[in-house]
Amino acid sequence: MHQTLSTVPGRFILVNCIAHRGFAGTNPENTVAAVEAAVATGVDGVEVDVRRCGSGDLVVHHDETVDRTTDGSGSVADFSASELAGLSVEGTDAGVPTFEDVVAAIPDGVVLHAELKERGLASEVESLVGEAACETVISSFDAAVVSAVESVPTALLVSEGTGAVERATEVGCAMVHPPVDACDASLVDRAHDAGLAVNAWTVTESAETGRLREAGADGVITDFPQCCPGSV
Repeated sequence: MHQTLSTVPGRFILVNCIAHRGFAGTNPENTVAAVEAAVATGVDGVEVDVRRCGSGDLVVHHDETVDRTTDGSGSVADFSASELAGLSVEGTDAGVPTFEDVVAAIPDGVVLHAELKERGLASEVESLVGEAACETVISSFDAAVVSAVESVPTALLVSEGTGAVERATEVGCAMVHPPVDACDASLVDRAHDAGLAVNAWTVTESAETGRLREAGADGVITDFPQCCPGSV
């Protein structure tokens, strides 16, 4: 599944598979179990969401509240890390993990894509992944968040293609992550000319993977292992 070559004439782009929230379409999202299951398929990278909980710990959870994915209710900021660990994510035995636990589940050769959902997390994230020697990309929709990162590569998440390359370049990113619908050959070419890699989110259909590969994208961020380039 690793690094499939693009078939576009004149393009030799390694198309990586990045498991969105640990393949959220098939696993309890943003859990250690999801990360381990995704790694077992041979992915190139795993994407998770990071925020701070009430005890001050960094935890892996997408929403501001626990209501959508767990059997609990309320703001993540009102729970301690141990309380979050005791919740059931999507009806499973998996709880909301700490970021440190997720880092420990990432083996050599797999890139951790950590999307920071809040400001003020960058230095702690950098410290934790540095101590673990975990290859990491820090991403965010917030330019101020990626601007605060000092020691690891960054990616700017964008909701549209217009101005995406320029914005990512301005804040010193190594990558730009556009939505599937906005990622075409024109955007990819502009990004590559600017020295940026392109990973598109969130792929849910194999046909989307094929189109992105033809456009020359560097990677797909997907909910499903069957949408990875090596499976299409």
